[in-house]
Amino acid sequence: KTILQHTTQQINKMKVQLSLYAKNLPKVTSLFQGAANPYAVVKTLSEDGKAVDVGKTEVVTKTLDPTWTTRFILEHDFETTLHVSVAVFHKDDKGEPKPMGSALIDVVTVADSKPFTVSKGMKGGGDLFVKVQKYEEKGTLHLQMKGTQLKSTEGLGLGILVKPDPYFELHRLTIDRKGWDLVHRSPPVRNTLDPVWAEAVIDLGTLCRGDMNLPLRIKVFDHEKNGKHVDMGEFQSSVNGLLASKNFSATQDINQADLASAFTLRIGKNKKEMGQVVVLRADLIGMETVARSQDPAPSEPPKQDPAPSEPPKQDPAPTIAAAPIVPEVAVAYTPPAPAPAPHSPQPPTAYYAPQPPAPHSPQPPTAYYAPQPTAAYSPQPTAAYYAPQPTTTYSPQPPAGPPSYTPPPSDGAPFVPPGVAAANAHQHYTPPPPPPTFEAYIEGGCLFNLAVAIDFSASNGDPRQMGNLHYASSWGDDKNEYERALHDVGSVLAKHDTEQRHPFWGFSGKFQGQIRQSFQCGPNAEVQGIDGIQSAYRSMFTSRSGMSMSEPTTITDVIKTAAHYAKKKSEQARYEKCLSYTVLMIITDGKLEDFTKEGMGTTEISVMSILFSLVSFLIFSPSIFFFVIFAINCDRPYNL
Repeated sequence: KTILQHTTQQINKMKVQLSLYAKNLPKVTSLFQGAANPYAVVKTLSEDGKAVDVGKTEVVTKTLDPTWTTRFILEHDFETTLHVSVAVFHKDDKGEPKPMGSALIDVVTVADSKPFTVSKGMKGGGDLFVKVQKYEEKGTLHLQMKGTQLKSTEGLGLGILVKPDPYFELHRLTIDRKGWDLVHRSPPVRNTLDPVWAEAVIDLGTLCRGDMNLPLRIKVFDHEKNGKHVDMGEFQSSVNGLLASKNFSATQDINQADLASAFTLRIGKNKKEMGQVVVLRADLIGMETVARSQDPAPSEPPKQDPAPSEPPKQDPAPTIAAAPIVPEVAVAYTPPAPAPAPHSPQPPTAYYAPQPPAPHSPQPPTAYYAPQPTAAYSPQPTAAYYAPQPTTTYSPQPPAGPPSYTPPPSDGAPFVPPGVAAANAHQHYTPPPPPPTFEAYIEGGCLFNLAVAIDFSASNGDPRQMGNLHYASSWGDDKNEYERALHDVGSVLAKHDTEQRHPFWGFSGKFQGQIRQSFQCGPNAEVQGIDGIQSAYRSMFTSRSGMSMSEPTTITDVIKTAAHYAKKKSEQARYEKCLSYTVLMIITDGKLEDFTKEGMGTTEISVMSILFSLVSFLIFSPSIFFFVIFAINCDRPYNL
């Protein structure tokens, strides 16, 4: 019970933000209705298959390629899977909603992709694009803007009989700085060239991820009923730029807004002026302090203009081709092979392994200088005349003894000198930033590798007899304990693997009379995904493998093999100018003879962790596993 409570407390939950857009949705309306009015309904699926409503997006009218601005905040820990169901409907004002397509999304898979976006064909037609990014609450921006003397797009550009219906969109620069994300769309203001848009409340975590200088693109369109909205110009700024330009608080009159700080709308390659936009209100709510730079102007953003209401296409993340791994020292045994003399591989030669950058810990600021008040000058009376003083006879004093002892206060607090206390009173403590999380490393481009090792010792029992840990009835749908551990735990880790290829080893197996504590499982050095591991695992119990279960059970050799693999991966990553980290998942019944710090501390690298999954029928029920995690840090393993 204590171990389970401790494990629960160690779960690292985080909030993620999910956004959606779709392309090529099927036409479900009649010929005279035009394009559809799509919206999306989002639900999460629990482990028992129950659907939990999360919410739905706004309706985007007259389009088959909608980009929704509604964001969904989900709390999730990356030690489990989280599936999201998305169903798209057409809103019919005269009848029931019509389904347009649906899809099931794995949130972890999306979060590990680059650039954090995946597309999936929907059942019913069309493609759904899902973006998942880390979310942090940063407060809100209360923004109201006004357009002034906008150039008309109606009536041959004169706007005499019909005037436009302007609305604006806010786009933020993407993380890879290659495109723009639509984050807010205002309602249109009908038939005017001087629109005053309603005040918008925008989440800062969504708008700029808390970066007050992140480039923003503000675009103005003329709303059309057929969905083909007309571009009326754009300008670029940032949250700090919007804050600096607000002037309504000084005048308190919308009609008297000062145009000196207005933004100019421009359109086309020639940057034709299309009017001005004045920021009436721009206030931050929920932020104690906001650091603003002296120059709020954003950096030069990309020049390519995306279509209205449609995010730009993003280049897929490049695939890093892994160089072939040729073990030099700690080589896993590949059966069948001649029976050589028992061999214990030596640890690989130490080499330089790049360490992840240590989190910056700012020092507390230097105590501010506080001038002391100057005593008022009081002139002393001047003696009327000089009066000699009598000479004092010198009398030697006895040597001074030690200073008298002053007991501490009754509360036991130590004595603090006045000067130190005064200096400390002016110091402002700045807490250090939190250490980077696993998700932060993955988001920053760290390559993740999963390796698996399984215990084939005789202590697991005869795999042909029911009730033993390796037993499976005719290898049907029923999984034994080792397969359940691979599925329940390995599948979660495998989703973070960069290449989706895993080395798979065994230990405590006997080949041709020789006990091997590190050998390759299956015909290939690496297998594809968890399904590949499952297939290689089952092949070890066929007559072709030539393996029999044996004892003793030691893990030192397989750890050395994994350390050599992690070292090679780290060298490849360093060549690609990035980081690499490997996790070795060992599944065992726990009866290990070298489960000591000395046994696990023989490797000389710090780019690998070991996760133990202990399987047994004696722990509550066959479906419950204990997880003990150790990290190898040079020769000093420590419990996480």
